[in-house]
Amino acid sequence: MSYFKTIEISDPRFERDGLRQLTVKSRALKGRGDVSIFVPQEAGVDVPLVLLLHGVYGSHWAWAMKGGAHWTLRALMAASKLDPCVLVMPSDGLWGDGSGYVAHPKQDFEQWIVEEVPRAVREMIGQATADSPMFLAGLSMGGYGAMRLGAKYPD
Repeated sequence: MSYFKTIEISDPRFERDGLRQLTVKSRALKGRGDVSIFVPQEAGVDVPLVLLLHGVYGSHWAWAMKGGAHWTLRALMAASKLDPCVLVMPSDGLWGDGSGYVAHPKQDFEQWIVEEVPRAVREMIGQATADSPMFLAGLSMGGYGAMRLGAKYPD
């Protein structure tokens, strides 16, 4: 039984370059939450999760579709400079002019990132488990969110 009222992941037949799309009904956001995910073929079990938080006007697809983050990971892996990891690129729900990845009166973007996104990924991606290390990184507002959340939730 899923924690989420609804959870849906893209069909592998229609995915491209290992990029997957995940949508959940989020309790923290009080609505839809979207996540782009890249799972390299080389990924084993308990693979690290790297959450990439977008900037104020971005969305879950910006890391891959504007910056090629998944291509960069592939190149680093091919050069033996980085071990396989799962890139997890959540949207902040496109709240106003940016959520700051903090709790607001009606939506809790902090809990979305630190609790629900990893839970959804573990539920739908077999390589991700409770033992998968998790890392946060971000750009602009996402950098602020990564620093703040990393300091508040060091585990």
